[in-house]
Amino acid sequence: MKIISIKLYRTGYTGIVEEDDKYVLFNLSKNRKLKKINTYNKKDFVDYNHFVGTISKFIPHSSFLKEPVKIKSITIEELERAFSS
Repeated sequence: MKIISIKLYRTGYTGIVEEDDKYVLFNLSKNRKLKKINTYNKKDFVDYNHFVGTISKFIPHSSFLKEPVKIKSITIEELERAFSS
């Protein structure tokens, strides 16, 4: 899985991960509670750029990473590493 969008808030992180067949919008609070907000099937988009262009209407384009970062799972430790990249 790769993190493609990440934003730090006082209470935790929000972001988007890319999995093999979908994109997942999530919130992860500092108390480690993970909430998957929405899932987007990759087949519904022409390519990655089409997805970013579409979701950027709701998620600031500035929260997208220049290069996706591989992560093992959606954890505070993994997101801190990706956010500092």
